[in-house]
Amino acid sequence: MQLPTFGEVFLTTDDVQGGLENLKLFKGKLISSLCGGCRKLFVIEEGLDNQGIISTLHSPEHDEYDQTFSQDSNNLQSFDFKGSIKTIVTGKKHTIFLSDQGDIYSYGYGEYGALGHGGIIELTIPKKIIRISKVDTIACGEYHTLALSNGDLFAWGRGFEGQLGIRKDVETAASPMFLSYFYKNRIKLIACGAYHSLAVDQQGILYGWGEARFGQLGTGRKVSEQLPSRIDFQLEQPMNQSELRVGKFLPQETSFQVISISGGYGHSAAVTSNGELYTWGFNQRGQLGNGDKDKKSSYYPKRLMQDISGIQLPGFSKVMCGYYTTYAIDQKGGLWSWGGGNLGHQNDKLVDLPRKIVLEDRKFTNMYANGQAAAFFASLRTISMKPNHGPSTGGTIISLIGTGFCDTGRQSARFKLGDQYTEVGCEYDSLTDSFRCTTPNFEEHIDKYPVECVVEVTLDGNVYVECEQKFLVYSSKIVISSLYPKCASIQGGTTLIININIDDLTASYMKHLNVGFQPRNKKKEDKSAMKQSTNKPLNPLDLSINDPELDKENWMCVEGFYEKGKISCTIPNVSQLQTDSLNFNVDVSINGQQFTGNPMVFRFYDIQIKELQPDNVMSEGGASVKIIGDGFFDTTNKRVIFKTLFGERLIEIMWDKQDRFYSFVAPPLSWLLGGQQPTPDLLNAVKASGVTALLTLSGIEWIPIGTFYYIDPEVLRLGPFIVDEKLPEEQKKQLIHQEEQEIDPLKDLQGADLQKKKDELQKVFEAEEQEINYFFKKAGQYLSVYGENLANTESLLVQFIFNGNMAVNQKAIFKNKSKLVVQIPELELPTGIHDVGVEITFNGTSFSHSGKVFKYMAFDKSLNEQQKLKLEDEEIKKLKKTQPKKK
Repeated sequence: MQLPTFGEVFLTTDDVQGGLENLKLFKGKLISSLCGGCRKLFVIEEGLDNQGIISTLHSPEHDEYDQTFSQDSNNLQSFDFKGSIKTIVTGKKHTIFLSDQGDIYSYGYGEYGALGHGGIIELTIPKKIIRISKVDTIACGEYHTLALSNGDLFAWGRGFEGQLGIRKDVETAASPMFLSYFYKNRIKLIACGAYHSLAVDQQGILYGWGEARFGQLGTGRKVSEQLPSRIDFQLEQPMNQSELRVGKFLPQETSFQVISISGGYGHSAAVTSNGELYTWGFNQRGQLGNGDKDKKSSYYPKRLMQDISGIQLPGFSKVMCGYYTTYAIDQKGGLWSWGGGNLGHQNDKLVDLPRKIVLEDRKFTNMYANGQAAAFFASLRTISMKPNHGPSTGGTIISLIGTGFCDTGRQSARFKLGDQYTEVGCEYDSLTDSFRCTTPNFEEHIDKYPVECVVEVTLDGNVYVECEQKFLVYSSKIVISSLYPKCASIQGGTTLIININIDDLTASYMKHLNVGFQPRNKKKEDKSAMKQSTNKPLNPLDLSINDPELDKENWMCVEGFYEKGKISCTIPNVSQLQTDSLNFNVDVSINGQQFTGNPMVFRFYDIQIKELQPDNVMSEGGASVKIIGDGFFDTTNKRVIFKTLFGERLIEIMWDKQDRFYSFVAPPLSWLLGGQQPTPDLLNAVKASGVTALLTLSGIEWIPIGTFYYIDPEVLRLGPFIVDEKLPEEQKKQLIHQEEQEIDPLKDLQGADLQKKKDELQKVFEAEEQEINYFFKKAGQYLSVYGENLANTESLLVQFIFNGNMAVNQKAIFKNKSKLVVQIPELELPTGIHDVGVEITFNGTSFSHSGKVFKYMAFDKSLNEQQKLKLEDEEIKKLKKTQPKKK
């Protein structure tokens, strides 16, 4: 870690059976270093006033040689130190720490000169090593130490295995000594194994020296290297070490540099700038991660290619060796482990191929491992915001989602626009481990919208972590331009299209669109409340669109979807909503929370169709048809559609505001055939099936209004209808009004019987015709009307036509499909016999054109019954004279 930062510390030890424990103690603390060595682990955090606070993660028994941190110390140990500790490294019996001023201090046992103070062999209080200053980095083996100062490398302690690298004849050094091998070649990285050392120069070239019997130097089979030797990643054979004398270096043969190194007890690992991970050395417990079942040592670096599942490994950025374990952080912050020991995989302590430690959303940046345990640091992350966009007026409640969050009492978020920023407080939600804050008003700082705003989170008001998402500030002037349709059934379910003026950048952010429907009061609409909705959050993020929180403003919300300047949504069902108006406000919440404040009017309808009046017309059409029902109102998209076997036809309809009904003019039957030649067969097919009629008010939803028929009434003949006058009145009435079964009198007859029956029927027809043509009928008598395809409709009428253009309509009685009965009405005619035409209609408006007539006897109203009888006798005599003589 370059700078102190917030985050989470995880630990794997025997105490958690090799699993991974999140150390809650360090949440909300500024962590500056994970460090240690051998059997110790430390966490260094930056406290108030920048003083360093050191926490030990190892068991007290591992402080056997460390009186400063031991709980068994008889006397409180202290020393005069004014600075802050940057890092701590430990050998088997000694401890070295580095201050933020670049000074190093040591204490413990000084076997082999490990303390760096000359002949001193024991210190219980840290003492500054005065022979070296401005130290950048330190590293420890079991009994030796490396220190890096401005690129110069120093070493002291045990060197029997060559781990000091000072000279071949130097086996121990009691104080820091410069490694002249790297004269004029600055070093930038150092690491120590138990008895070997590693370093990387400014060109990214890796060197190793010290013990080599397990292959931990990667330079081949040998016991040790007394001087630094270059470790080559391209060769499986030993390099020509004569090329590597003091002051002479091979040119870099690779396109990458080494960026991370680490040493274990008998193995080493390195990561290159292109993300490749190499291991070499001792492999008895699978710590090389190469999957070798024989666990053979590797004497040269080998790249790791696949994980435990056989999947290609990602690129890596950092590696750390425990004694018999290896840990690595990939380029995305993922944590991996393998080898023998505590690996963070819960009871799985022997893994010979890399295996990822799965921790959701954590991005690891540092780690440290010793002989028995390992600690890992995942930096605080603000991964996302919900919602991540809001209006320029502010007031958006956003949830900041990430890792490492906690309640410090000083947490806040700041919104940065260039050099300007506004900071707001955050509330910690322990249930979701997230922060919540309300966005400020941006309109003082922004002239042009939309604009992406950087959001930073802090736990202490000093150190800020940038959110991985930007927050988009969009204009509060966004408005809906139109709706289609503008009305819909209270049952909902159809799609509403909303046109809205949104730019491409704002549109790219819209993932949580809500469309709101709000009943309008019948009183004059107060838009001020609507306008306030831009500032007042109506739907906090973690509430669903159906949450009761929305009832505060009576909004019913549905999910919306944006594409190419249009928002679509499914219109909700409002049939159960208790409201005194079906007029609604419709508004859009671009961020799933705040509406634009500029709603448009939308109308729900509850249409109840009662009847078509009439529901049939003659083939030529032209009749006016009314649609009668409840819930009607006027719209620009009102239409009726006629559906037949041959297609669909739209019909314009009219709105009668006063009587509140729709009407249309019935089109001709031939118009419904979709351009086909109107043959009799086609026309009869439509007549037989009827026409399905539907009403639309929106142009989208269609409401069934019934079946419409084309019927051409035809009168074939007229005849008398005789009722026995001796019957009781009730029985006569029943005979007149009851339907008669239609019987084919010629059915099942053949030969002579068939001809005989035909002759009989012909005589009956002739007799009836004689009576109609040569006898008269009076008002109140009944007339039989014979025809084809007669229909029993509500508007079944017989029209009596007289004096050329006068007519009286009389309700007809339906007997069967070929016969009607009608009572002859009183007609306003002069006394005498008159020809009266008879036509029929099924709809009350369109009449047949048969031309059939009968003779009607009219009487002056002043005549008495005797006078009427006398007049009838006279008229009968006259008619008989015109009657043709029988042959």
